[in-house]
Amino acid sequence: MRRLSKIVATGAMFGSFMIASSWSTTAAASGVTPQYRGYCEAKYRTGALRGIKPRWSYGYNNRTKRMECREANSMGVNTSVKGRTFWINLNELCRFTTGRSDFHWHGEGRVACGRNDHR
Repeated sequence: MRRLSKIVATGAMFGSFMIASSWSTTAAASGVTPQYRGYCEAKYRTGALRGIKPRWSYGYNNRTKRMECREANSMGVNTSVKGRTFWINLNELCRFTTGRSDFHWHGEGRVACGRNDHR
C-alpha cells in the first residue's frame, strides 16, 4: 500500500509540473512590432491614383543590410513597369507606429520599436 501511494504522489507531482509548464508563457520580446506595411502604404501609396497603384510590401535586403519598402511590378498597355524600392527610415517607422522614434534590433532583419529591455 505504501508503494502505491508513492507512485500516485510521484505521478501527481509530475502531472502538476507538466500543467504548470504548459501555462507558463515564453518571455516577451521588448518593444513593439513595427507596422511596416501601413508605413509603406501611407508614405508611398499616395496621389489621385492611390487605389489603382499596386500595394507596397516590405523586406530586408541582405546586400545593403537595410529594411526596404517594395512596390510590386505593374502592367501597362504593352509594357511592364518594374516596381520601386525605398529604404525605410527606422526612426520614422517607429514614430509612425508608436509615436516615439527609438528602435532596436532583435537580429538581422528584425526591428522592434521602443527601448531595449533585454539587458
